[in-house]
Amino acid sequence: MPSPQRVLVVDDDEFTRFLLVRALASFGYDNVEPCDGVASALAAADAARPDVAILDLDLGPGPHGIDLARALRKRIPDVALILLSSFEDPRLMGGVGELPIGAIYLTKRAVGNDEILPRAMEAVLAHPCAQGNARMGAGYAAPLSLSDNQVDIMRLVAEGHSNAEIGRRLHLTERGVAKAVSRLVKQLGLATGSDANVRVLITQAYFQYAGHGVAR
Repeated sequence: MPSPQRVLVVDDDEFTRFLLVRALASFGYDNVEPCDGVASALAAADAARPDVAILDLDLGPGPHGIDLARALRKRIPDVALILLSSFEDPRLMGGVGELPIGAIYLTKRAVGNDEILPRAMEAVLAHPCAQGNARMGAGYAAPLSLSDNQVDIMRLVAEGHSNAEIGRRLHLTERGVAKAVSRLVKQLGLATGSDANVRVLITQAYFQYAGHGVAR
């Protein structure tokens, strides 16, 4: 029997939107409104008043999925939220801030498991504004065991910034960045040898956690 819940799906990739809508239909969610960006999503939310919104974290230039999630919560305080991304941890994208209370964060890879998305839907619809971000059970994304500062350093190294530039951005001394990079290597458990390029290893780790495979 079709679910009466109203679902908003927002992703700037047409094929991903199609797959999500089709997957939701197979789970009994037929009242689905697909949108390709923030403006269309807000207009659809005002018209349809969705019970749950499934939002891509990276929506291209401009506001990201967490910005949209916050805007939706202002309009519909009890809307349930699921955020999707290739990133293992949303902090890897940079500048996104905290997830809204009660939101579930899933990797797109995990959604390939037929049990994950319907279980996430049930969880957020049951407790849309529960304190803390729900990451219960296998397949749900969990943040990396790194501080916010370490995540920023990892991302900036992968973007090719020098220690001096990283220091300027994070208000650290160049020597402090060098020490932080060394600690990051240990925290990530990267194998370093006499011929290892530490920055390349960190960059490879970043791309792996970002869901893009290993940089070559």
